[in-house]
Amino acid sequence: MFKSLAILSVIAILVVAGCASPATLEPTAIPEQAELAATLGKIELEFWHAMSGHNGEVLEGMVDKFNEENLDIHVKSVFQGKYAVIAQKFWAAIQAGAVPPPDVAQIGGAPMFGATGALVPITDFTDGPKGIDRTEIYDAFWTYNTAGGKLWTMPFNNSMPILYYNRDLFRAAGLDPEKPPETWDELVEVAQVLTKDTDGDGQVDQWGFNTSSSTHWHLSALILQNGGRIINDDETSVLYDGPEAVEALESWGELVNVHKVMPPAQHKAAKGDFLAGKLGMLMQSSAGLPSTLEEAPFEVGVAMLPANKARVVPIGGASLVIVKGEEAKMNAAWEFTKWLTSLENSNYWAMNTGYVPVYRGALETPEMQRFLEENPLYKTVIEQLEDSYGIPVFAELGTSDTELRKAVEKVELGAAMPKEALEAAAEAVNSALSER
Repeated sequence: MFKSLAILSVIAILVVAGCASPATLEPTAIPEQAELAATLGKIELEFWHAMSGHNGEVLEGMVDKFNEENLDIHVKSVFQGKYAVIAQKFWAAIQAGAVPPPDVAQIGGAPMFGATGALVPITDFTDGPKGIDRTEIYDAFWTYNTAGGKLWTMPFNNSMPILYYNRDLFRAAGLDPEKPPETWDELVEVAQVLTKDTDGDGQVDQWGFNTSSSTHWHLSALILQNGGRIINDDETSVLYDGPEAVEALESWGELVNVHKVMPPAQHKAAKGDFLAGKLGMLMQSSAGLPSTLEEAPFEVGVAMLPANKARVVPIGGASLVIVKGEEAKMNAAWEFTKWLTSLENSNYWAMNTGYVPVYRGALETPEMQRFLEENPLYKTVIEQLEDSYGIPVFAELGTSDTELRKAVEKVELGAAMPKEALEAAAEAVNSALSER
């Protein structure tokens, strides 16, 4: 029962976060050459992934390159829909469904699948004779891939919230576009200057600040930056009803109800407002940087998240899992996973998609240095990795994310005070945790 509830919680995270693709999505066709692998004496692997569009093309190209370089292994990649869809299909497959599970899969909330018994702990490979030096990867990514005290999965496509700002609006307001806000107080000050009633009708037409709809993620950043925590060490109780978290949500609420620089409950429209020149600053995922730069008709600036007691930035994204099976296939699956997540390929993936590299030495490679000379805004994202934080993937993380979003909305709309809203959120999550 615990396993089922845990996985359903993971799927819930992805659905409510807006990551689900339409239910009608079908897997992409499998390349015909994959069917020849067995006759050529190769180990054939099936890789399920959630990347479509440009990112999907990049990933497919990487798979093709692996196949060219590894004559004894052939990987056939299958697009299975976005995060929620692939999680549902993977869950069905490992529950002895009609479709066999893949050998490798890219999944959001992946560590929670470890409780099913279907995965091989990634440490069996990373710490083995053909492993890697895990210290070369930021600690936050390993925390993000841990559940129940065990490291299950491999970091792959990850992102962080960053601050986007409209440099043209900064100039028009008399602000220095080279000096974005670095603290919470400065964020308020700059947002006040940017917030304007441009036509004099008594209504705000240009807002100073807003966040994307992932308000649970952004509030978590504020809680962490204020010295708070999300979950206790043994993952039995959330801690965001404490004073540090309450102060963080108070500051959030003041942006709407006191300083009046952020519109209430308008987060789904935030990116559109930003691109339309109606919003001065936007907190959203770093993964949105390529599309924002492409779509914005103005000069975009990028800054690290404004800090308070500390600068702490929670990571998000998906991971790679290796499914239990024949030893030869599991070893081949590790060779593919290791190749896909190597320093060289992690950097290649980051430079071509907007996701962040996971290695501490990412900035030092010649390829990355050349890339950053041509794309300087990405340097801020990579440098912010020094402040990255992995929120543990605990059993009721999906419920927690939902309850935090509810708390934010209540405070923005004046339906509850921050302390009341967070106490209700914590009570709901801790009640669910206690029933496991």
